Amino acid sequence: MQAIKHYMWRTNPEIAISEFIKSNVAVSVSDKLGRIVYANDRFCTITESKESELLGVVNRLFVSDIRKDPFYKELWKTIENGQVWKGILSSKTKTGKQFELESTIVPTKDNDGNIESFVSMYLDVSNKVECQ
Repeated sequence: MQAIKHYMWRTNPEIAISEFIKSNVAVSVSDKLGRIVYANDRFCTITESKESELLGVVNRLFVSDIRKDPFYKELWKTIENGQVWKGILSSKTKTGKQFELESTIVPTKDNDGNIESFVSMYLDVSNKVECQ
């Protein structure tokens, strides 16, 4: 199996990267108001939600009640100015399970330079946070 993975990486790194992202990185895409328009399987697993339950809903990670308002004001100021934001976001699942995500939010722009969406990538660091 290792030889196959090594061969795949050498011959088509895009597939290897795509497979890594699918299995390890939670991804969501939100419109400019923060409403989810896409969520991959990993994001759904972490949030204990189905994609159909998430679509059209404001991403709770952008407005969690665990952080204080200045934290979220700064997050929104950063991404609305077209800059990448990185940090830890906290929330709870539908069943009340706490999770922590190392997050990167990247604004995407249309041809005129206007922000049209936010692509967010998350790594679950809940276990690391609990250990500290």
